[in-house]
Amino acid sequence: MLKPYDVIVGWDIGGVQSKCACISGDLAFLSSKDMTFEIWKDPDKLSTVLEYLASDIPLSNTAMAITMTAELSDCFTTKAEGVRFVLDAFIDTFPGIQLMCLGTNERWVPVEKAMGDPINFAATNWIAAGREMARSIGDGIWIDVGSTTTDIIPIKENALYVRGRNDTNRLRFGELVYTGLIRSNPNALASRLPFRGDWYRTSNEYFALMGDCYLLLGEIDPEDYSCSPPDSGSVNTEGAARRLARLICADASLAKPEDLLPLAGYLKERQIGQIVDALYQVCSEPHVKGPAAVTGAGQSLGIQAALRTNLSILNAEAIIPDVVKKHFPAYAAAKDLAIYLSCLPKS
Repeated sequence: MLKPYDVIVGWDIGGVQSKCACISGDLAFLSSKDMTFEIWKDPDKLSTVLEYLASDIPLSNTAMAITMTAELSDCFTTKAEGVRFVLDAFIDTFPGIQLMCLGTNERWVPVEKAMGDPINFAATNWIAAGREMARSIGDGIWIDVGSTTTDIIPIKENALYVRGRNDTNRLRFGELVYTGLIRSNPNALASRLPFRGDWYRTSNEYFALMGDCYLLLGEIDPEDYSCSPPDSGSVNTEGAARRLARLICADASLAKPEDLLPLAGYLKERQIGQIVDALYQVCSEPHVKGPAAVTGAGQSLGIQAALRTNLSILNAEAIIPDVVKKHFPAYAAAKDLAIYLSCLPKS
């Protein structure tokens, strides 16, 4: 079936990572790209980031699908201001391109209309990805553990079966957990930590990230550490141990990497426990049931949480092609827009 555009580009603009994925009009995957960009540090560079990410994409007869989470960054006074800022960057960077935005109501609208109702387009990257999962699993729960947050999305009859449509309500209903593999602050997980046979109260400072725990435990590689460490130091076992030691006001001379393994393991258990709590809340809603499809950078954490909640596990690799795994929300946005455009009346 002939599609109205040769190329569809899906976008996922986050506060720390910006990603895009490109498909053909007949839904074939073409390419994907990402860039670490902490938008709050220099928001005016967003247009440069967009230009870089689209630099290898042919822009003739192209449409773009825009989703984001960057609007919550604290460089913006309100989420509406953040949405408009991101959309303005797209308008300025890609003049003449058909720009479409996905709303919390699961509807695609032109960017000009989205500018008039910005709050409806805040934090929608999970919607396109959830809709793509729903097409595949029919009934179940999609668990996506990313570098920053965890999404728990119930699905019924090939459609989203969520109670929350914005992030505030999603936090309320357990469908969003602000914990992730890399960027989560250990201080939010534990007020005391085990070390050499005793419990130590946790220093309330920005000393370490959960990525340091998994680096020390050997569960991630340095290239998976997708942000700057709190001390801007080395991303290796020694650097991770140095940062984790500061959680109990120690340092590398007082706590060797091997001494900190129980501390890191305990934080991992606390993080899985947060996901388990939310899963039990979501599963207590009538008509919500498994199995669970688990994806994301922290897939292993999601699988352990699902098993502890007595959910069977689907083979997510059979649903999401490996080539789009890293940029799945952007790919899903492109595919969802392509399907929507193909259903429009032909002029």
